[in-house]
Amino acid sequence: MLCDKCKKNEATVHIKEFHNNKCTDLHLCQECASQHGPSDLLSGLGFNLADVLMNVDKIASQMKPSGNENKDTAVCPACHWTADKIAKNDGKLGCPECYKTFSGLIKNAVAQVQRGAIHLGKRPKGVVNASPAIKQHELEKLRKELKKLIAAEEYEAAAVCRDRISILQQELNEMEDNR
Repeated sequence: MLCDKCKKNEATVHIKEFHNNKCTDLHLCQECASQHGPSDLLSGLGFNLADVLMNVDKIASQMKPSGNENKDTAVCPACHWTADKIAKNDGKLGCPECYKTFSGLIKNAVAQVQRGAIHLGKRPKGVVNASPAIKQHELEKLRKELKKLIAAEEYEAAAVCRDRISILQQELNEMEDNR
C-alpha cells in the first residue's frame, strides 16, 4: 500500500481514528510520518501514540545490549537471535524464549514507550490475580481516595474504602509470604 501523502513510498505507519462513529484511515511512509507532527496525526488521543509509532526504530535500537552485558545472555538459546537482530527487525522477537532471554532489554523498551514498565490498564476477562505491583498501585489510589472521603466527611464510603484497603493489604502480605 502506498503512502497517502507522497504516493511514492510503501506505507509503514497505519493509523485508524474513530471520532463520532466515523472511521478515518491514514497510511504513511516512515518519512512522511516523521514530517507530520504527532499532534497533527492523533490530536484526539490522550497519549502520544504517534510519537511511539514514529520512533519504533529508536526504541528498537535501544534494545541492543550494553557493553557490560554478557555476550552469552545476549543470544536466544532457542532461535539464536541476538539483540542486534531484534533491533534490525523493529523490535520483533524471534521466538517465545526471546522474552526470557531479553527480558531486561524488553522492560527498558516498554518503559520508554508507555508510562512505566507495569501495565495498569485493561486485562483479559479471565485474569483474576493481579501482580503485586498492580495491587500496590490500587492500594495507593485507595489511600488517596480515603483521605478525600474523610475530608468530605463521607464516612460510610470511607469505611468501605478502608475495608478494601485492608483486604488489599492482606493480599499483598500473603503474596510476600509466598515468595
